Amino acid sequence: MMMIILAIACGFLLFAPNIYGQGNPLERRVSEFDSKGVGLTETLLKLSHQQHLPIAVEYLDRTSMDQPVDVSLRNITIGRALDSILHHGNGYRWRLRYGIIQITNRHASRRAGGLLNRVIPVFEIPKGETVKMTSTMLWWNLQIALDPRLKGKGFMGDIMGRSSAVKPATLHNRTVREILSYIVLNSQAEGWVVAGPPECLGYTPYCGLWFFIEGEPFGTSYQVILRRVHENL
Repeated sequence: MMMIILAIACGFLLFAPNIYGQGNPLERRVSEFDSKGVGLTETLLKLSHQQHLPIAVEYLDRTSMDQPVDVSLRNITIGRALDSILHHGNGYRWRLRYGIIQITNRHASRRAGGLLNRVIPVFEIPKGETVKMTSTMLWWNLQIALDPRLKGKGFMGDIMGRSSAVKPATLHNRTVREILSYIVLNSQAEGWVVAGPPECLGYTPYCGLWFFIEGEPFGTSYQVILRRVHENL
């Protein structure tokens, strides 16, 4: 019993570096936020960027990308700000989990949800590994979990370009979603976004499953990522 408690405690500490000392981020107040002429997804990412709030957008569709919403907020908590933005969409909800704001939707893909909940037995992040390379490694580990016959074979991925380093760790029996959160909280990544609408998620090479957002100077700001998402709409 003691070993189980210790394992749980150690697992929590892996996600703790960017949580302790900040208090409840949902109680922080947004003094001023305006967004006009862009879709719901971009509005969410704009808020998270402005407020330095780690975010995971687990659902998007053409409407959330292309239908403009106008939001003007003054002196409200981040929690209420999220409510106000998501009110413009259909079926959206949010929650704080694993130290990151998760944006979900009742219309989300069950296939994608199953992939994000897939447990990776051991996932090792070596010292000095970048977000881009760690993302590629995670994708390959997911493929092996889905098809063990791939174990021992090489993999190829898009790992070109600048990217921030991830704090090294060996994660045991973590879901893909938990590992994605770990990467965000232990690097300079701002969050991650699903790679397209529900009908394409999890298929390769057509769509994939996620994109990481890294701020400047790494050149993968949310505007860059949204242009890549548009290719899958």
